[in-house]
Amino acid sequence: MTRIAVLLIVLSLAACGTKGSLELPPGPAPEPLFGSGKTASLDVSTPTRTKNQ
Repeated sequence: MTRIAVLLIVLSLAACGTKGSLELPPGPAPEPLFGSGKTASLDVSTPTRTKNQ
């Protein structure tokens, strides 16, 4: 029974990614499903140090 489970797991993992890379169809981008699609911009950059520190 465990051999069947192992075989199914191996086959399912082997099938991952065999369809190829995902591509968007040509044309304009689709509208977002929820809201305007604009997110609040957060400053996540690392602060730079000056030479005095």
